[in-house]
Amino acid sequence: MKSAVSILSSRGWNDYFPVQIVHEWEDVISQELSMPLDGESSIEIKNLSDRKKVKIFQKFVRRSFLIRHIDSSNNYLKKKYPGKLFLSFFLYPLPLVNHYIYNKNIIPILLDCFADVIDKVPEYFKKSKFLFVTNVEVLAHLKKTAIANKIAFVPLSISDKYYRDKIPAKTLDVVQTGRQNPILHEWMLQLVNKHPHIEYVYSSVKDKQHNYFSTKRGWLGPIESRNEFMDFLATAKISLVSAPGIDGGEKRTGGFNPVTPRFYESAICYCYMVGRFPDSPDFIQNEVSSVCERPSDYHDFETMIVKMLREPFIHRDKYEPFIQSHLTSTIAKTIQEELKKL
Repeated sequence: MKSAVSILSSRGWNDYFPVQIVHEWEDVISQELSMPLDGESSIEIKNLSDRKKVKIFQKFVRRSFLIRHIDSSNNYLKKKYPGKLFLSFFLYPLPLVNHYIYNKNIIPILLDCFADVIDKVPEYFKKSKFLFVTNVEVLAHLKKTAIANKIAFVPLSISDKYYRDKIPAKTLDVVQTGRQNPILHEWMLQLVNKHPHIEYVYSSVKDKQHNYFSTKRGWLGPIESRNEFMDFLATAKISLVSAPGIDGGEKRTGGFNPVTPRFYESAICYCYMVGRFPDSPDFIQNEVSSVCERPSDYHDFETMIVKMLREPFIHRDKYEPFIQSHLTSTIAKTIQEELKKL
């Protein structure tokens, strides 16, 4: 039996690398909950808003008092599907109170929400029937607001497609993918200077795009797809991971520290995990410390890395509860229970 809720997906027009992980979540949720995927409506909305005349009009509206009175998304979903509900992953709150994502027939899963916009969320989502957030700190803050009764927490996850029964072959020593933590990066450069036989691979910008650099082999090139990225990560013995709101990241997040997908990706690839993160609510509730070591200083870091590289990965049983609790199929059940209340 199909669900009364559909998933509004951008897969028909958006293949940007970070959005590919969202499409993976959508696939599993759709399968687990028999929830139809709707990519056509997203294309139609984009086509409507991309028209030259509409762009000029929206540019004017967004800079005037009309922003509160004119729907910048043309009310497309509400007009075409009156009464129908759509589940939609949404990266970050936009200062457009009439954007389609804030319509009452959308149930957003808000992926990121930091200090600069959190107090705007009750205003932006006041029409929404329900809202999911992926950070315990954000939930606690919003539970004190007017939308307290229509908001719930759902953690981020890792697609079941990456679950494996065996430890993959490990050919890389240490990797730090995506956003770099400056302290971990500096410690690792110091370590490879002392131990040049250890290979450290990290992302860096070259020719205006993200490439990967090896301390032993030089530039390795870019990674452009999720499958390629996950295959690459699976070859790493150690993955360096970190919270986004520490060691300089406080300026961007205001101190908020959600558990990022990199922790779940590294766990399902059976990498040793060494990280920087605080005892914040999100990291405590998601039990990150059960799978990730936290060195206190460089000496501790060096000892930890050298020891891990000498030993094969033997902690599959230790990782299993963490992985199982964060598979997208598990998270889908949480979403289903909340949607039943509607």
